[in-house]
Amino acid sequence: RWGYVKTKTPHETEQALRVKLSHKHWIAINTILVMHGQNICKPLSPLCTRCPVTNCCSRAGVTRSR
Repeated sequence: RWGYVKTKTPHETEQALRVKLSHKHWIAINTILVMHGQNICKPLSPLCTRCPVTNCCSRAGVTRSR
């Protein structure tokens, strides 16, 4: 959704992020992204009004949000 990587599946997204993000910080970054996805950027209806990064998000694929 952010537009940082362009992929079609969660596996492709993870692989693309591993290339772009520092290996040193991968575990911490992955944990943060997973928590963000579970709590804010939900698959069907993300909570865009509560999102701390909404100003830099391209909202790719978002048709309905809260």
